[in-house]
Amino acid sequence: MAPRFQPFGYARIAAFAVVSCLLSCPNLAQAQNVLRVVLQEEPASLDPCDTNHSANSRLLRNNVTETLVNVGAVEAVIEPNLAISWEQTSPTTWRFKLRSGVRFHDGTPFTAAAVAAALQRAQVEALACAIRGSKLGNNPYTTRIVDDLTIDIIGRDPDPIVPFRMAVVDIGAPGATPADRKTQEPVGTGPYKFERWNRGRDVVFTLNDAYWGPKAAIPRVEFAWRGESTVRAAMVTRNEAHLAFGIAPQDATGPLDKTYLNAEVTFIRMDAEIPPLNDIRVRQAANLAIDRDQLIGSVFHKSVTKATQIVLPNVNGASPDLTPWRYDPAAARALLAAARADGVPVNTEIVLYGRLGLYPNSTESLEAIQAMLNAVGFRVRVEMMETSAWLRRLLRPFGSDRPVSMLQSQHDNAQGDAVFSIGPRFRSNGNQAMINDPLVDSLIDLGTRSTGTLRRNAFRLAFEYMEKDIVPYIPLFNMVGTVRVAANVNYTPDVQANNEIKLKTITLR
Repeated sequence: MAPRFQPFGYARIAAFAVVSCLLSCPNLAQAQNVLRVVLQEEPASLDPCDTNHSANSRLLRNNVTETLVNVGAVEAVIEPNLAISWEQTSPTTWRFKLRSGVRFHDGTPFTAAAVAAALQRAQVEALACAIRGSKLGNNPYTTRIVDDLTIDIIGRDPDPIVPFRMAVVDIGAPGATPADRKTQEPVGTGPYKFERWNRGRDVVFTLNDAYWGPKAAIPRVEFAWRGESTVRAAMVTRNEAHLAFGIAPQDATGPLDKTYLNAEVTFIRMDAEIPPLNDIRVRQAANLAIDRDQLIGSVFHKSVTKATQIVLPNVNGASPDLTPWRYDPAAARALLAAARADGVPVNTEIVLYGRLGLYPNSTESLEAIQAMLNAVGFRVRVEMMETSAWLRRLLRPFGSDRPVSMLQSQHDNAQGDAVFSIGPRFRSNGNQAMINDPLVDSLIDLGTRSTGTLRRNAFRLAFEYMEKDIVPYIPLFNMVGTVRVAANVNYTPDVQANNEIKLKTITLR
């Protein structure tokens, strides 16, 4: 079945954009004191508590703001950062020793009070911080300041992976980070200082000469956004940018293009609370209707692999026994016919919400999937959104009058444990959950409070039960990324590159 779209049909638009940039963009490849990076999408926020969103974290994380600890890119192990050591002192308490001599960009010292303020702020419900529901979990944390460089982090319930959770809490300067609203002028401790954000145009960082660690090599970094992969790639080729992320498969054709494994899994969430998607036969039919083989190497990179769940196989708690959905349009039609015969309103229009720039060929991929779904009897309409509008569809509270929908999503579990993936999306009170199942809740709760084999098996069972007996989503692909790197740039992307551009590792030659 051929999809009803032309994935490479925007060449004329791209060419016009390139010509426009040639007339106005500086030749930054000749400037050794500036690094210019072009990205797929502009962040909706530059607040330190929103680094769960890749558009935010790839700018801020370990560039402007930092966390107590980092998770290794090669192995999912905890590494010191703003904290130099940590230990569990009781079932609910973890004690962190902090690095001395660190200052925020505004000159104030980094202390335990700053950690306490950042953690408290991230949990304020009214602020709707991105890390609150998805990374900190359903376990409120309080703090106890032992001294300026020692802090206890105390959970309501035992939590064996608190250090992993602290790897996502970016810490802003208390005096420069409002307690009651989001900030768009982050002040951190990182190797770069925030200079300005011209919305719709660029974000600029400058070197932090007082950084506590090894200094970055490039004095100034400028981030810009272009929606078309063709334009981003051409900007590097024509010396208008040094790095271009999110290069689409059809544009990654030369020696400057570096493809890397990343931790992303892309999938489509289904609203299982509203007819006709509240019928499992309809959700099964949607999975059977997708020809994943046809999508690989066309709108998705040839190196992606079929996903079986929303985490990669190496994540603790992933099930090794799940297999990809087969492509069986005849079976999909039969399931829809059976549901229709039982009175399920199969002909209801379903809105497939997508996010512009979520990954290369984001729109084209949904157009192909729409054609496949409609070919077996669905009525699907694609609606692409900017990040802020898409987030309103992704996160609770969901409106009771919402249309029946599916939603394109992508998830990066760089922390290496299923707890960061499964609770927010599938526990009944999760901030992205559209199912309510007591067995899923109990398995998630068991895994969350357990360690070792019991933890791993509880999460495995939850994934298997959901995939076989609930079918709340359409798993698509374990993803790869491609970045175009100018010839005069030393940069090697790693598995975290989608969410963290490590500026202090980049040099110009």
